[in-house]
Amino acid sequence: IKSSLPPQSTTATMSSEKTADSTNNWASGAQKIDATAIAKPFREEIRTQIQKLKEVGIEAPLLVGLLANSDPAAKKYAEWTGRACKADGIRYELREIDDAIDVENALRDANDDPRVHGIIVYYPIFGQVESFSGESQDDYLRDTVSHKCDVEGLCHEYRSNLYRNKRYVDYPTNSKKCVLPCTALSVVKILESCPSCYDKSKPIGRHMEGQTVTIINRSEIVGRPLAAMLANDGADVYSVDIDSIYLFRGGRLYACDGETPESCVRKSSVVVTGVPTKAYRLPSEWIQ
Repeated sequence: IKSSLPPQSTTATMSSEKTADSTNNWASGAQKIDATAIAKPFREEIRTQIQKLKEVGIEAPLLVGLLANSDPAAKKYAEWTGRACKADGIRYELREIDDAIDVENALRDANDDPRVHGIIVYYPIFGQVESFSGESQDDYLRDTVSHKCDVEGLCHEYRSNLYRNKRYVDYPTNSKKCVLPCTALSVVKILESCPSCYDKSKPIGRHMEGQTVTIINRSEIVGRPLAAMLANDGADVYSVDIDSIYLFRGGRLYACDGETPESCVRKSSVVVTGVPTKAYRLPSEWIQ
C-alpha cells in the first residue's frame, strides 16, 4: 500500500509493484502506509474476544476453507489464512476436494454443520477447468455460501445489501451488521487512517462527502464493492475498467462517456488501483 500525501490528496494503491513511474522511484511527497499497524487493533480485539470465550468454556470459532484447484495463488492464500487464524486464536480447517464437481456438496455440508462458524472458498474453481456451467459456476458457489457463514461478504445477500446501502441484516432491530467484502474493507480502513480522507465529525454516510475518488478495476472482489462502499460514505466515485467508466454518486450509477482514466484521476483526491497484472503502471503525473 502506498500513499501520496500532498495537501488534500491521497493515493492508495493495491498493486504488487511500485506505481510512481518506470524507474520504480517514489513520487515526490509519497509516504508508505503500514497496513500491519492499522490491522493490529482489530486483531487484538479478536484475540481478546476469543480469550473471553475460552474462559467460559466455549471453543474458538471454526473457519473452514474449501480448496478444489491447483492454482498456486489459491494454495498460498490458504496457507496465509491458516497462519493468520493460528496467530489470532481462530480454529482453521482446510478441506481439500479432489473433484470440483463435489465442491457444492462440501459447501452445503459446511453450511449445515453447527460446528462451523465461517466458510471461505478459494477461487477460481470452475474457471480453470471445463464444466457444464463454465465460469459462472464460481458465482453460483459464492451465492451458495450461507450469509451466516460468509466471512468474505460475497454471497448474494451481502452484495445486494451493499449496493443498496443496507448496513444491517436484521432491520428494524439493526443489531447485526452486514459483512463487507474483506479486501475492499481493508482499503477503507487504510483510507480512514490517512489525513483528509474521512471526516468522522459528519454523520454516517457523509464521512467522505466532497471527496472525488477513482478506482481502477471493477472486479467483484475489490473494485466494484469498494466503489459502492466509498460512495455509500458520501464520495463521488469513478469506477474505471477496461472498456467503461461509471460514476457512483448519491446511491445512483451514471455512465461517463466523455471521461478517460486520466481525466478521472486528475480530478480525484483519492486513487485506488487494483489491476491484477505486474505490467500495469499508473502515470504519477496524473495524480494531484
